[in-house]
Amino acid sequence: MGRSRLQQQLDLFIHSPRVEIGLIVLILTWTLLVVVDFLWVQPGRPNFFVILAELPLRLCFVVELFLRFAIARKKQRFFRHYWLDLVAILPMPPQWTLFRLLPLLRLPRASILINRNLHYLAPHMTVLYGAQISALLIIVLIMLFGGLAFYIIEGTSNPDIENLGDALWYSFFSLVSAEPIGAYPKTHAGRIITLVVVLAGLTLFAVFTGVVSAFMVQRLQSVMSIKNFDLDELRNHIILCGWNRSAPLVLQELQTDPQTRHAPIVIVAELEQLPLSELRGVDQNRLYFYSGDYTRIDVLEKVQIYHASRAILLADTSRPRSDQDRDARTVLAALTMEKLNPTIYTCAQLLDRNNNVQLQAAGVEDVVVADEMAGHLIGNAVRNQGAMDVFAELLTVQVGNQFYRLPLPATLAGKTFWYAQHHLKEQYDALLVAVERRIGGRRQTDINPPMNYELQVGDYVVVIARQCPQWG
Repeated sequence: MGRSRLQQQLDLFIHSPRVEIGLIVLILTWTLLVVVDFLWVQPGRPNFFVILAELPLRLCFVVELFLRFAIARKKQRFFRHYWLDLVAILPMPPQWTLFRLLPLLRLPRASILINRNLHYLAPHMTVLYGAQISALLIIVLIMLFGGLAFYIIEGTSNPDIENLGDALWYSFFSLVSAEPIGAYPKTHAGRIITLVVVLAGLTLFAVFTGVVSAFMVQRLQSVMSIKNFDLDELRNHIILCGWNRSAPLVLQELQTDPQTRHAPIVIVAELEQLPLSELRGVDQNRLYFYSGDYTRIDVLEKVQIYHASRAILLADTSRPRSDQDRDARTVLAALTMEKLNPTIYTCAQLLDRNNNVQLQAAGVEDVVVADEMAGHLIGNAVRNQGAMDVFAELLTVQVGNQFYRLPLPATLAGKTFWYAQHHLKEQYDALLVAVERRIGGRRQTDINPPMNYELQVGDYVVVIARQCPQWG
């Protein structure tokens, strides 16, 4: 069963960069309040100012998790992903001192959100330091949790711990040296906490010495740079098959257009991982990656081809193949997609125009022959000197005017092309350049038709405008 419009709007809202960055600030603020709580008072004496200050934060997190639960298609998966966050917001009596550390359990979520939105905060650090920053936040969590817990348990009975600063230093040095330094635990609970911190220190040592660092960084990048939802959650998404040098530009165009800006995009290619260095100008927040052969039915089913709205087939260069083999894979994938989802819109890139016959038979809507298109542009630039500025503006949605294909307004049915030209320019500041009509099941496009060309119900018009006209 598909999602309601309200659920789709909530999904876009909860995963928007502004909301996620706001959640990062709230989580870090709550962490600071926990530290302040223990700096101002002695263990066992609740600070009611801090308790009052954290009430709106707790309420925000309750609303956040409730919205995530409401939009989750599989509730069990929600609890698997967010059980630690649910524990963190549980209200506990102020007298239960140790449980006042529960808000720190939200720091792992903050590390995931920071990694996912790092290209907004610091674009140049996204590729190099994304996973390291997440690992650092997890280390801070261990140090804070260990120091605060040790202070709560042994702060009044251990002569080596006179204040919270001593406990935090003890936790930090134990973490770095992988052995207790600066104090010795007197209670069983203190020994358990020390053991946890020391084991975390051993892991930290392994990360920085390179024994397991490559594995951890790769896992963090794969989990945190792409949202931690499974592919079967996707609906009305865009599937981009194959990879070549034009793929980042295609992604930028899709994310610039208001109609596709928030659409999830699944990239399917025979790559071990995405070349993140090429995606610095791309919003990775709604980007998914699946490594596999997009000509196989099971791979297309895995990326939810049945529920996709658009598919893009690039001339794949992820593996060394001949041009004929690349076109053959494009044709095979297009045939498979149209068979599995006849309603999907498909745009395919070919290297040889002669292979277009099979794509037309399969029902592929648009075919782009890259070398042929480049040749036409160069030829036109030579014949019409300076015309490349016009082409450059019209072919990108990022600057100035663009082409828009829209259904004919009902009020213009039966009118002439010349009348529609004046009407659209006057009402929407749009320039009418072509009319598309279905004749015998085939699409026919008339560019700059005669003045008395009569428009009909069901026609589509192609206009040039600075933004997409809205005529209902």
